[in-house]
Amino acid sequence: MNRFVLPWIAGFIFLLGTALAQKDQITLYVAGAQLPDVEALVRGFNRKHPEITVQVFRSGAGEVVAKLRAELEAGNPQPDLVWLVGEGFFRELSQKNLLRRVPPTFSGLAAQYVYEGGRYYEVRLLHSIIAVNTRRVSTLPTSWRDLTQDRFKNQVVMADPNFSGPALVALGFLSDRLGLGYFEALKANGLAVEQSNPVLQQKLSRGEYGLAITNDYGVRQEIAKGAPLTIVYPRDGAILAPTPIGIPTWSKRPDLAEKFLRFLLSEEGQRIFVERGYYPVISGIPGPAGAPARLPSLRGQEASSEVLERFNSLFGLRR
Repeated sequence: MNRFVLPWIAGFIFLLGTALAQKDQITLYVAGAQLPDVEALVRGFNRKHPEITVQVFRSGAGEVVAKLRAELEAGNPQPDLVWLVGEGFFRELSQKNLLRRVPPTFSGLAAQYVYEGGRYYEVRLLHSIIAVNTRRVSTLPTSWRDLTQDRFKNQVVMADPNFSGPALVALGFLSDRLGLGYFEALKANGLAVEQSNPVLQQKLSRGEYGLAITNDYGVRQEIAKGAPLTIVYPRDGAILAPTPIGIPTWSKRPDLAEKFLRFLLSEEGQRIFVERGYYPVISGIPGPAGAPARLPSLRGQEASSEVLERFNSLFGLRR
């Protein structure tokens, strides 16, 4: 009898152990934050919740959304939390009632960072600015339009808006404010397009480019490493890119996902954001070292499909 019972018990213990291992695990899909930033946040979260494993898929916003769309079509979406740049996909999920509401009970969080009554949230502030390599460029630009001047010919770079969420928001904002003629002028002035902000920031640091339309936090990280860069906040406004996070209704462990969200909006989570070069969203927490205490910015939205198509045609890119 034992030779039948013992394997059954062993099998039961194995299945129980597997179930327990899966029980305290969540999956995060994220864009618009570099992997070391996400890893720092996960480490901070695990100091409070060592029993919860956070699996991370990180890529550009375009790739993250494409992956999730494919999973939804197949009827097998994976993430317990979705964190992107731009609100478009979140509005789509919300309209389909695919986002779980989390009551907005976060101390010090302004109402402007709570979307649709708590269906998704802003947890840090990301701005597009002009970054300059001071070894290549001595006279700094002061506005977005300055980048079209002859003195900056063949020196300016931006990320591919098909891949990068912040670049898609910058394209939407600048084309709305200055017209697509602005990008035609940049093209004529030699604007280069790299796949992502981390790639172009490294090349900017090495002096392969003189100026970049890019995000602020990544440039602060390069400056902290000793790169000869400076940040210009254009007088016509830095571009605030929405970077919402939310818990989808298909999450198998929404309770654990909410713990992670609440950590991001805690004082400890916000201080990790600041250490990584981001502005916090909770009042009373100082911003990044060396950054203006108050940063005038204008909220951007993703470029429309039509604008993106025209940009792609202008620069010979493909979606």
